[in-house]
Amino acid sequence: MPHTLHYRPVTTVLPSVEGKAVVLDAVLAARDARVARQQALLAQGGVLLSLTLVAPGAVKRSPLLDAIFTAALNALRPHISDARARLEAVDDGGHHALYLLDGDAHDWKKRVIALENRSPLARLWDIDIIGGDGTPVSRRDLGLPPRRCLICDDDAKSCARTRRHNIGELQADIARRYRLHQQAQAIAATMRDALITEATLTPKAGLVDAAHNGGHADMNLALFLKSADVIAPYLGDCAATGMTFAGTPASPALLAAIRPIGLAAEAAMRAATGGVNTHKGAIFAFGVVAAALGKRLAEAGRATLADVQADVRAICAGLLAELHQPGDDSAGKRGYARHGIGGARGEAASGYATVSSHALPAYRQALTADGNSRRALHLALVTLYAVNDDSTTLARVGLDGLRAHQHWARQLLADHATCADEARLSDAIAAYARDCASRRLSAGGSADLLALTAWCGQHFTPNPGTAL
Repeated sequence: MPHTLHYRPVTTVLPSVEGKAVVLDAVLAARDARVARQQALLAQGGVLLSLTLVAPGAVKRSPLLDAIFTAALNALRPHISDARARLEAVDDGGHHALYLLDGDAHDWKKRVIALENRSPLARLWDIDIIGGDGTPVSRRDLGLPPRRCLICDDDAKSCARTRRHNIGELQADIARRYRLHQQAQAIAATMRDALITEATLTPKAGLVDAAHNGGHADMNLALFLKSADVIAPYLGDCAATGMTFAGTPASPALLAAIRPIGLAAEAAMRAATGGVNTHKGAIFAFGVVAAALGKRLAEAGRATLADVQADVRAICAGLLAELHQPGDDSAGKRGYARHGIGGARGEAASGYATVSSHALPAYRQALTADGNSRRALHLALVTLYAVNDDSTTLARVGLDGLRAHQHWARQLLADHATCADEARLSDAIAAYARDCASRRLSAGGSADLLALTAWCGQHFTPNPGTAL
């Protein structure tokens, strides 16, 4: 890229921290009432999940704390859908929720710890698991160290007991964590928008668009729109997980941390589409980029495209080695074994160099020339057709078909008069699309990279973004 491109954070407004100070007697009374409710639920048998918030100081309710509580409930909801009883309330003592669950208390503790490790905001959720005998399950019971302080790495209880950090420091950190949460949610929303931008771009060759289904008998635009909505929250989870790795070198450990999120996203996608693979590749690509970006934002409040790419390369180091491992006979593995084409893994291992070196420059140059975003996206797509060794295309039409597909794109790019005119460019793509449909040619890998190009083009600019 000719310029260093900086991530432009989505502008968000921090909810107010103002609230009514509560006297100690009211706090203690609310605590006693909560304990009574816990005991009443435990009398029914089962495991009790108790949620409160870390809220230092006399203010136990504020718009900010309300928002943090809502985020906690949203994160818990998929896990407690089968709760036999529940109570979610806000009183003078603050926020609390109780859920009566079936199962093993130690297993539930492991689940909530995994949830707490997934987001910087989760450090503000005080989640206890209480067994049927009324005894809370501690981290120590699982062989884990105690929770760390919000500010430093010491034992949280030790810092609280000694009042090592003042209220102002703690409240500032709470605000910082919520800003990061807002940015993770914004990343999810903007990535969803990019997936929809790619899906609705019309015409496209070998891909579903608003006019036809390309070479896909089981896909249509409605499925892609539904899929984008369903997977977006998981991309936010990937960004939030990346934030928890702030201050550590980027490594495959972060990929291992987001893999369960990606698998859950894929399961949700297939449930929403009736088993159709609409966005498996996009889940992977956007997931690792979201994680890398989240890590950078948590570390410095800003990021460049080069930063994110470097972290993606480190996160995805060793991915190509997976292609040598025995196991599934996927199209990606066959393409690598027979032709040395790395597919989605190769793109990730390169830090999505095809996007940054080819598609994004084509997009930005076209957009700068006339401001026509549709033409810019079409040129980026044709550029991807020309340079991307698309493993999906390879699987559908073989190596000769892939090379012929690339040759068509290079010829079109050489026709500067057609490329400069959106109507002529669209007509050329539409004509080729009919040919691709007759041969069932698919360019699914290029679709994922186009969505990533659209997102990068929208959110990375030559001007430095504002730090969080």
